[in-house]
This record gives sequence, C-alpha cells and structure tokens, in this order.
Amino acid sequence: MKIISPYQKSLWVRNLLLVLVAIALIGVCVKIVQSYQKSLLMAQAKDHYESQNLLLAEETYAKASEISAIHYEEEPWSALLSRLTPVRLELESLARDVQFAIQQNDPDQARAAYQSYQSLKQQAAKNDNQVASFFHQIAQRLAIENQLGQYYQQAMKDAKGQLQANLDQKQYKNHSFIHTLATIPDEYYGGKDKKQAELEVLFLRYERTKLRDLAADGTFFEVITSFANSRSEYAKANFPTDWLITLLERYAKEEINQTIRQQDLGEFVTRAKAYLELKSFLPSQSEVVEMIEKHLREQYRKAEQYVKTNHFEKAIELFQELSRLEDITEQLSELEKRWTSYDPGRLLQAQFPDKTLQTLMTGKELWGAQAYAIGWDETDGHLYMAASMEDGSTIKLDQALSLDRQSVIFSLSEMLGSKEYPVLVAESAGKERAYSYLGLVPDLSRATFVKRWQLEADGWEAQSTDQILVKNPVGEGEREIAHFVLKDSGLEYKEKWADYLVDSDETQEETSEQEEWPTEQTETDQIPDTPAASEKPADIPADIPASIPSGRTFDVYAGPGEEHAMIGQVIEGSYQVISSQSGWQLIHYGGSEGWIRSLPPNSQ
Repeated sequence: MKIISPYQKSLWVRNLLLVLVAIALIGVCVKIVQSYQKSLLMAQAKDHYESQNLLLAEETYAKASEISAIHYEEEPWSALLSRLTPVRLELESLARDVQFAIQQNDPDQARAAYQSYQSLKQQAAKNDNQVASFFHQIAQRLAIENQLGQYYQQAMKDAKGQLQANLDQKQYKNHSFIHTLATIPDEYYGGKDKKQAELEVLFLRYERTKLRDLAADGTFFEVITSFANSRSEYAKANFPTDWLITLLERYAKEEINQTIRQQDLGEFVTRAKAYLELKSFLPSQSEVVEMIEKHLREQYRKAEQYVKTNHFEKAIELFQELSRLEDITEQLSELEKRWTSYDPGRLLQAQFPDKTLQTLMTGKELWGAQAYAIGWDETDGHLYMAASMEDGSTIKLDQALSLDRQSVIFSLSEMLGSKEYPVLVAESAGKERAYSYLGLVPDLSRATFVKRWQLEADGWEAQSTDQILVKNPVGEGEREIAHFVLKDSGLEYKEKWADYLVDSDETQEETSEQEEWPTEQTETDQIPDTPAASEKPADIPADIPASIPSGRTFDVYAGPGEEHAMIGQVIEGSYQVISSQSGWQLIHYGGSEGWIRSLPPNSQ
C-alpha cells in the first residue's frame, strides 16, 4: 500500500483551493458582464419608453427581464412595460392559432380564434390608453385582423359557390356551406341584422329550389329527410330555422292532404309516419300534426262503424293499416274478441286452419266458455271444437267419431244435460239398426269430449233424463220400446215400456220364413198378438209416437227462410210444431227451437 506523504496532501489541497477560486472569479466576471448588459438594456428600454415607442421599449425590457444577475427596483415606466409583455405573448399565440385554422380551412377553429381575439381586444380597451395602443400595435404587426379578413372573404366566396353548384347540378348532399356562412362573424356582413337578412334570403331561395327539384323526382320521405338534414346543419351553426319549418309544414300539409282527398289510406299512413318522426323539432301547434291526428280519429270512427254493422273484416283491415302508425295492439285484441263474440265460427278457422270444416253450431256461455264453435270434417270423421275462455285463452278439442259420415246430424239437448252444460247428440245411420246415437259433453278443463252414451236403435224419444224411450235397441231392451234412464255412467235400461211394433214388410218376411221352415212351438214360445201398425199400445203415453219416424230429414234454420243460417237437421216426427208462418214451421226439437219448411198436404 502506497503511503501519501503529508506534503502531497497539502499540495492537493492547495490545487483544489486554486480551482475553486478560479471558478468563483469566473462567476463574478460573468455576473458583472450580465449586470452590465441588463443595465444597458434597461437604459435602452427607458429611452424607448420616453420616446413613446412602446413596441421597442417592451421588447427591450423583456430581454432585460430575462437576465436575473441583478435586480432593479421597479419604477413606474418599468411597471407599465411588465404589464405589456403578457399582452404581446397572448397575441403571438393567437396569431399562431389563426394561421393554423387558415391552413386547415377549419371554420370552427377560425371562429374560435376570432372570438379569442375579440375578447382580448375588449379587455385591452378597458385598460389605459398606453396598453390599448400597445395591443393594436402588436396586432397590426402580427396582421391578425388582416389574416382573418382575407380568410373570411374567401370562405364566403367559396361557400356561396358551393351553394350555387348544388343548385346547378341538382345535387343536394353537400351542405357544408351552411355551416361556413353561418359561422362567418357578423361584421363581415355589415352587422347582425344584415347577416340574418342576407342569409335567410339566400338559404330560403336554396331550400325552395331544392324542394321543387326533390319533389319532382323523389318520394315524400326523401324530401322531408332532406329537410331534416338541412335543419340539423342550420341548428349546428346556431342559425334560426323557423322559416325552414314553415316551408316544411306547407309542403307536408299539401302532400298529406292529397292522400286524404284521394282516400289512399296506405300512402297516408306512410307519409304520416315519416312526418311524425320529425315531431321533436316541429312546432307545438303543428297544423300538419293536427291534420294527421284528426284524420286518424276519423278512421277510428270509421272502424267502429264497421264493427257496429258487423263488417269485422273491413274493421280489421283498417286497424292493421293503422297499426303501422300507432301501437293499437289493445284495440285489435278487443276487436278480435268482439268479432269472435259475433261469429264464434272464427275460432274454428283460427285453431284448425288446415281443415275445411262444416260449422255445426256456435254460441256463447256454454260448458264454461265465453264463446264456442263446433265443426265436423266429413272427410276424416272428426268432430272439432274451439272455445274462448274468460281469461283470454282458447281451448281446442278433437274427437274421432265412428259414425256414418254421409247421414250424421248433430243437435244440442238441454233436457239430457243442463242449460249451461247441454249434451251434444250425434245421430246417424246405424249398422244393426236404423239409427246410431252418440251423446257427448265437452270437458274444457281437460280439452276433450266425454262420451255420455252410445247406442243403436230404430228410434228414440227423450222426455227427460229419467224417461228415455228407445225403440228396439241393440242389446238390453231389444224388440221393445224400452224405458231407459240417463245416469252418470251412461244410459241404463229400466223396464219394458211397450211391445215393439214390427213394420208390415218385416212381418210378411218373417211369416214367409215360418211357412218355409215350419217349427213346433210351445205355448211359452208363442209371440203375442201384435197390434196393427196404425194402433198405439195402451200403455204408451199419448205424446209418444207408436211408429218409427220415416227417416226423412229436414234442414233447420235460425229463421223462417233459407237466407237464415242453417243450425241443424231433424228427422220427421222427432219434433213438436209450435207455430206456422208463410210456408215455414217453428219447431221444438232436442231442447232447441228452429224453423223448417212446412210439409205439403197429404205428404208421406
């Protein structure tokens, strides 16, 4: 390890001290020089101030202020010059903004620079004359007003040229001229009122010409959309648009009123919908909106009149057209309910659209349904039913029936059911007997038909659920006029009511067979004497026919005439005549009433 001698240490300390002294001397010299320069600049600034050359005075003073080697006590003249420096710096910054806006050809930036300049100008004017004079001298030197003036003159020329080019070429997509002209300061038009008047005339002429061209070749929607776009451009430029709305209202009123005169509801809805989309900037007392609302009220009254006269299809068609303009879901739903209430047969069409059904019967408030319709499809042998419920739901039922499809007739019987829950009786040609009978009750809670009974017989007459007389049924009661009662489980045989009266043809056939195949009969096997067909057994009530109905059927109508709806069919002899009118008979059958043609005299 090398040992440093004390001599060497003292030598290093001396050298370090010499370096520090040299640096200090240099610093002192620099400060002396800066102090001299600052003193010289301050003296020059004072001389310029005294000679009233504020530009040079402020500039020289600003340079001196940058030198911090020495501080001078502020004097009145230096205090003024220190207030002028921020003014100059702001104007120089503003001049750069003006140049940038001009280079970018940006009317918004130019407008912002113009407004900043005017604000500084107003502030300077509030100060003493020296500050105001200094402001104008700096602004003039930077040519701020001159640059803005040249820019706005050119911008006005270009914007008016663009407006005219649009008119000449009939191209109305570029509306940038609106913003440019509206943002040019008032002073370049000669004042606020003159600017408003000049631009309103210019823009009104432009919009009228554009309207004429667009109306000639475009649609109503295209025209008002163009108006809306223009209005947006004017609004962004803070230019009043009352005159434009007036022009739009005048055009729309004529166009929409034309559809009303021509009774073209589809086009009225199209135009009204397009116009109402502009409602946000239309006047609160818009004549066109009032006209649209008035015509809509007339259409709703017209629809209601259709409903009152039962022209529901026309009412629905009208509502569906109006639904493009307003949400009328509730009105349509109510109309559908009223139509269904009037014509429940529509339920079948809606629930079984792929079926071609013969509507058998319709009605209201049976089996717990508000309205119902029952139909029969002869091709597939199915019975269909649709019912609307109180909660707005619809229930549909589908039941295959093994019946003679060519001869089946249907009727309702309150007697075998109840007033609210009647039995649906199906009658057709039987296989073993003349007729087949089927009793059904719709169970809407389970969406199915419940079979109450099914039998074959040569005829029947129901007086009540406890007295049903069936002629020659298959099974129990065969070859009798049998007394049945209707239980929950179905028809139940009770007793023999009367002997079965065999038809003459059948009797002869049986006699021939007996002659051909003679047999020995005991006393117990002998058949009792049968009364003549024209006679009625003594134990059959007077209101029960002794002979079987002939089997002829008659159409039953809702009124005395075929122009009324057919509501069912009846077999000859199975009904009670209530009254007659003009060749028609009012009858009571199966718990219902209807009209059939009167039989001619001596009819068989």
